[in-house]
Amino acid sequence: MAVSRRDWLKMAAFTAGAAGAGSALAAGDRPAAVSLVAANGTSKIDYAPALEALRQYVELHLSEYGLPGMTVGLADQDGFVATLTAGWANVDRREPVQTRHLFQIGSISKSMAGLAAFRLAQAGKLDLDAKADGLLPGVPLPREASFTVAQLLDHSTGLPDDAPFFPRGGDERLWLGYAPGSKMSYSNTGYGLVGMILERIEKRPFHEILEREVFQPLGMTGARGLLSVENRPEYATGYRAYLTDRPYPRRGRLGEAPWVDFTEASGSVGASAATMTHYVRYLIGAGQGKGGPLFSDALARRYVTANIDAPIFGPGARYANGLAVVQVDGRSLLHHTGGMIAFSSSIHVDGPAGVGGFASTNVMIGDYRPRAVTAYACMLMRAAREGKPLPAPPAVVAAEVVDNASAFTGRYVSAGGEAIELRPNGDRLSLGFAGGEAVLQRTGPEQFLALHPRFSLHPIDVEREGGRIVRVWWGGTAFAAEPGKLPGATPADIRALVGRYDNDSPWLGTFRVVARGDKPWVDGAGPLERQADGSYRFPGSDTERVRFDAMFDGEAQRLNFSGVDFLRRPDAT
Repeated sequence: MAVSRRDWLKMAAFTAGAAGAGSALAAGDRPAAVSLVAANGTSKIDYAPALEALRQYVELHLSEYGLPGMTVGLADQDGFVATLTAGWANVDRREPVQTRHLFQIGSISKSMAGLAAFRLAQAGKLDLDAKADGLLPGVPLPREASFTVAQLLDHSTGLPDDAPFFPRGGDERLWLGYAPGSKMSYSNTGYGLVGMILERIEKRPFHEILEREVFQPLGMTGARGLLSVENRPEYATGYRAYLTDRPYPRRGRLGEAPWVDFTEASGSVGASAATMTHYVRYLIGAGQGKGGPLFSDALARRYVTANIDAPIFGPGARYANGLAVVQVDGRSLLHHTGGMIAFSSSIHVDGPAGVGGFASTNVMIGDYRPRAVTAYACMLMRAAREGKPLPAPPAVVAAEVVDNASAFTGRYVSAGGEAIELRPNGDRLSLGFAGGEAVLQRTGPEQFLALHPRFSLHPIDVEREGGRIVRVWWGGTAFAAEPGKLPGATPADIRALVGRYDNDSPWLGTFRVVARGDKPWVDGAGPLERQADGSYRFPGSDTERVRFDAMFDGEAQRLNFSGVDFLRRPDAT
């Protein structure tokens, strides 16, 4: 299992909520309908049926995932644009999402950073194939190998995902997990370095470079190149899980998220859906090999040409300078998602078909991104342009559906004598225990959340041998099908690592290290493997490093994840 801090942030969102707490957004808390505004362009194509189908699909996402609000922007190559707004920009004030509201677009910003880099290349100020170390004097880059600007743009440097530029915890310099150019590993750190390179060349802040090189030429009036608290009133209110120390169930309780300024090129842009339609239209042209008004057609073709496999974006996906190239309905589309502390976004563009869409929701819940909404938007608009029947929407499967529920049936007992039962009921599964029963929500092939306070701190993991369930884990507690399948004693050096570790940054929050037999295990993620230098890594992870130190009374008081400290704290219960 390859784990990076990108996954770590996802885990932080996963371990953020209150199982069984109930939704903060009841059905009556939202406007009954999604608003549709078509403006700034006309088309000979009758998009009305497609827009109605998309409107209904957006409503389904709000109700099924418990989203506070969503904004959607659509465009075609001929000048047509449409904006859909749904739900609440502020739940407490009952303020609906409006077209004027800004949303944080997260990592979609990377494609704009790529455009800015290509603009400087067009002007002869930047060589995309230049080594980055010569452009970043003073930054403690890795000694073992150098990488190019182009490799920063396609995530093939081997840098960790989100290590600080000046790490601590045993690493005085940044490091590489593999030879540059050999494969892809997502790196926000790499895009932060891209922004620093552009700033050093232009001698101005990155957001000013974006505004001059990208926003102004594309007519993106009102887009913000940095996330600054002074502009907070322009944004929809962002939400996240109400409790931040336990797994978050779908449609769980939400609370207002803190505002955090962000200036790095990896995700610094805020924009409305209406503004993003200008960006969608530019990417449609780029997908057709047209560079104007930013740069030449030849450079545009290089910009959208995928350079390296990108499996994190799905089967057959590749990556190109801030944009993934993914397969949707048998076609290659430009795509990216964005996840911030309290916003989740997606963009899909089908250049050859001449259509594209952007969507953002004002909440961060686990790994949810509105990618299905933007993919479906492209499918609908393409069908309308081709005069074909509208496609059925991508399925939204209820979290409680377990298509093979009977395969989990059984009774399992812990070393302390506590018994649990997995009980199927059609395509649903529940957890029975002394004094109660909890509905289970599926979060992975062999992982569930139990909607009951008794089991709210950890996910439920199923372990099989030869296809047969032998253990069910809740954190570090094993429930076995038979006594001989209970794990052995945990060694003292592993017990010393077990505990809750916190970082007060809203980006990071709380996670737990548990022991499963003789292995340390990051709750919700997987085991840690000890390395020769005393650090730990997740199996299959090249780039990230975990270290424990500051021992006191037989316990590690600090965990360092790729240059960032997390401190031990006790649980209240």
